[in-house]
Amino acid sequence: MLSKPLSIQGSMAELHIVDQPLPGVFLLDCPYYPDQRGDFVKLFHSEALLSHGIKFMPAELFLTRSKRDVLRGMHFQVGQSAHEKLVTCIKGAVLDVVVDINPDSSDFNQPFACELSASSNKALIIGKGYAHGFLSLTDDSWMLYSTTTVHNPSLDQGVLWNSLSFDWPIANPLLSSRDKSHPPISKCITRF
Repeated sequence: MLSKPLSIQGSMAELHIVDQPLPGVFLLDCPYYPDQRGDFVKLFHSEALLSHGIKFMPAELFLTRSKRDVLRGMHFQVGQSAHEKLVTCIKGAVLDVVVDINPDSSDFNQPFACELSASSNKALIIGKGYAHGFLSLTDDSWMLYSTTTVHNPSLDQGVLWNSLSFDWPIANPLLSSRDKSHPPISKCITRF
């Protein structure tokens, strides 16, 4: 945990690391500049993050659009496709959840959750060794996320959302058939 926010000087604005709830997981406060035209938000600056030991080099970028009560997760990649993620909500709002899936870790199955929204200007960097997912809190939530490796379906895994030590604010979310069939976290034997 960080005792105080770290300022990261970028080329146009500052990013602030406002929390490090788990090793390799960073909550960023992104600079926001509104004016009569709209607004501008800086979500990423590789050199600024690297200056604080955060090496994040995107390989792919994704956009998901979700209806209210859609839960996507809890996903991760293994082997050579294990990756870090940078996630943010650019429209609507989501409850974003990260959980350590290494059974040998002292943080195993101790989820971190935060609300990400278009109005919060927050982003989350998620290191390797975590399952990630989110619950859409609005009728039209857009999540933008980049990963440090290219998605490989054969190395894609997940854990069952309701097997986490987490009190979800919904009993029956809208899930894909794939997400319904993930094994419980108690059966997770992945080590990174």
